[in-house]
Amino acid sequence: MIKTLITKKFSPAYIAKTIKTLDMTSETKQLICQLIDKPEFSRKSFRRATIMNITNAHTGTLMLHQTNIGNICIKSATFDSRSSALYSVPGQSILFALDRPFEIQRYTVNEHRVEKADRVIIDKRNPLIIDGRDTLFDHIQTCRQPAKLTGRINLPDRAADISVFDRITLRKIAWLPHDESAARYLTSLELLETIQDPNSVKVAEELVYHYHCAVVWKAFQILYRADRHKALTYVPLLKKHKSARLDRLLHPLEAAA
Repeated sequence: MIKTLITKKFSPAYIAKTIKTLDMTSETKQLICQLIDKPEFSRKSFRRATIMNITNAHTGTLMLHQTNIGNICIKSATFDSRSSALYSVPGQSILFALDRPFEIQRYTVNEHRVEKADRVIIDKRNPLIIDGRDTLFDHIQTCRQPAKLTGRINLPDRAADISVFDRITLRKIAWLPHDESAARYLTSLELLETIQDPNSVKVAEELVYHYHCAVVWKAFQILYRADRHKALTYVPLLKKHKSARLDRLLHPLEAAA
């Protein structure tokens, strides 16, 4: 049943309401069994590769199932994240309890930093919706009998970035492209630029129309180095993204022109 929640574009509110009616511990166990029964797990080499592919070692998270709409994950609640950074989750997330209730710290996301908000306890009757556009969350252990595993359904926004914040200063220290295709295109553009491939400009002329701002900016940089005047004709296209980051990067180039 839980798998059907990410087969169509259901609202987060509908998913949370449905979760309240399900035995999420049993549902999650079924997903784990189905994962283990996959042919990839029959051979040791494939099993190891599959586990690496679905595991996020930075957050202690394991992805059990995914579709083009979303994914279902479990997280080790005993994972010590105090020494790691805080990561935003682009899109919508629905957190749900498994063996025991658990508590999270919510942060309000601003452009350059996050601010501590409130703490919320999630139990089997009370899943929680997180909007990644303005909220970041972090698991904390305050209960006498803490949960061992927690669950989450993600409805990602692949056009958004993963923001990384320092756990102590709460300041933004990095960003990561959330979309795998964006990461591949960024790597490809950087490689073409590094080896000075003569076709790099032709590739950049296509990727400047990409929907992800990071890819667009990298493509624009290549075009700007090749022909500044021609590259500036793409500025109206970049401004259509309505990205404050892109506007700041473009401003000195427009002023110099």
